[in-house]
Order: sequence, then structure tokens, then C-alpha cells
Amino acid sequence: MLLVALAGCWITQSALGWDAPGHMIVTDLAIDALPGNFPAWVKREERRARLRYLSVEPDRWRGQDAPVLNHINGPDHYFDVEDLAEFGLSLHHLPRFRNQFIEHLEAQRVRNPDRFAATQPEKDRDYTRSVPGLLPWAVEELRWKIASSWTTLRTLEKNADVATSAELDAARDNIIQHMGLLSHFIGDAAQPLHMTRHHHGWVGENPRGYTTDRKFHQYIDGTIIAHHQLTYESLRARRLPPASFDPQDDWSQIAEMLDRSFRKVEPLYALEKSGDLRGPAGKAFISECLLEAGANLAGIWIAAYEASRIDDFLDRRLAERRPAGAASSSQPTTQAGVDELSN
Repeated sequence: MLLVALAGCWITQSALGWDAPGHMIVTDLAIDALPGNFPAWVKREERRARLRYLSVEPDRWRGQDAPVLNHINGPDHYFDVEDLAEFGLSLHHLPRFRNQFIEHLEAQRVRNPDRFAATQPEKDRDYTRSVPGLLPWAVEELRWKIASSWTTLRTLEKNADVATSAELDAARDNIIQHMGLLSHFIGDAAQPLHMTRHHHGWVGENPRGYTTDRKFHQYIDGTIIAHHQLTYESLRARRLPPASFDPQDDWSQIAEMLDRSFRKVEPLYALEKSGDLRGPAGKAFISECLLEAGANLAGIWIAAYEASRIDDFLDRRLAERRPAGAASSSQPTTQAGVDELSN
């Protein structure tokens, strides 16, 4: 029942995703998977270092221990799929917008007051226990922020004769910022314990006798990666090609990505129970999670890039910088031309 699941939500919010090495592995694999026609400046070593650093940033926000920040950040890291049924939803039938989802949850509580546990403000200082997580929207929203940042850069490059170098540098920095933050949440989505109410050991009925150890999440985040000596260097030769995401509408594909991770929850617990998690089968399982995350991240990065456009408003404002009667920018306006400039 939802009551049981929500009783442990405070643990979810205090937990990290993969430890820093795991998130950085995913980021490096994704960079390597980017195609040759992706703007080369993104792949330069200084940008790679920045992306790797940013891939851990949303976990660093927890260190402030500020309820207002935790309120908006905590639920973005997880999605307890089993709890959706209580609200008449499923992973493949979610409202498209974050606020629609929250309104739907509240409407269900009003219609079915006996189904849901009473709130306990003293145990919910961040006011997050009323939602089963918001990870799908964190992914989708950041994906479009990346697209918007590419749109700004494309428009500046189209008007390179009047755009300043500071503007161009800032636009590129914004792209890297959002790409790096998205890396974190794609990494979280690939850690199966971020997709379940059983995030810190099995809760509720447990007929198969899976572990109830609350440190299980921490064990998967970092200990098991270190145990199997999984690194970017050990996995890079096995990296997967970018996953395919629709540049204009990838909502259903994001749901499928999350569903694939959710379907790994019980197999993960079974590996722990059998002891195989520490052996070759466990190494293969965790490796697969990291490799798939790299492919998904690269695919969404590519989709965001391909969704970019010319910002007509910014284009007009930049044109106003030209002296009256001056010829318009001679910079190429085709996608191919813009790509060449971006390289």
C-alpha cells in the first residue's frame, strides 16, 4: 500500500544515486557515443571534465540540507513505480506535465480520502512525501532546456558578425551546464532502486525473502561498482551506440527507458539473495545498467541537439545591431553551415 511506501520516502531523499564514479562513467560513455557530426567542441577535454563534474551536481545540492532546495530537488531523483496504481496511473500513462501529475495525485486524494495516509508534517520537513517521485519530468524538462540552449547558440552563430564572443561562450557554457545535469538524472534512472518503493531494502510482503537491509541502496550505488572494479576504462570498449529518441516528442520513449530499469528491480534483489551479485552475473548486471545509461544519455543529448531551431525573436534583436543599410549576416543559415561553425 502507498502508506507503507511513503513511510520510507525520507530515506529516498537522503540517498544518492550512483556514487560519483558511477555518474562519471555514464557521462564518459555518453560522450564517446556521440556521432562524428555532433559539434566537436562538446567533446574537448575541458568540456568532458566539466560534464563529468556536473553529472554529480544534483547530489551536491543535498549537502546544503535546505528544505526549500530539497523540496524541488529530492523527488527529481526517483520514481516509485509501484505507487502509481494507487492513483489510477501507470508508467506508460502519465500526464505530460509535472503540474498535471501533481494535480492528479491531489484529486485522487480528495476523491478517496480513506485510501491514503494522513500527512505528518513533523516527518516531512521538505514537503515531498506526497509524491512518488518526479524523475520522468526532471529528464524531460532538462532535455528541452538543452534544446533551448542549442537554439540560442544556433541563432547567435547565424548572426556571428554581430554576436559577441562573450555571448557565444556563454551559450556554449549553458549547453554544457544542462547536458551535465541531465547526465545525473539519466544515471539515476538506470539504477533500478531509483524506480521502486523497495529503494532501501524490500518493504511489505516479502514471500521470496529478499534483503530488507536499508543499506542495500548504498551498496549498489558504490560498493558493488568498486567490488567489480568497474571503470570507464574497463567499459569503454563495450559502449553501446546512442539510443534512439524522437527529437520532437520522446515522452513515450522516456517512459520505456524507465520501465526497462524498473523491470530490473526484482532480478537485482534475486542476485543479492543468491550471492551472485558479487560474482560474474552481478558484474554483468551492473555493467549493463551503466552501459545502457550511457547509450540513453547520448541519445537524448542528440535528440535535444536535433530539436534546436532558430529563435526568431533573438534573430530579429541581433539584426538590429547592424547599421542601417548594412548587409545581413553572411554566416551560413543552413543546418550544415551551423554545424560547421559549431565544430
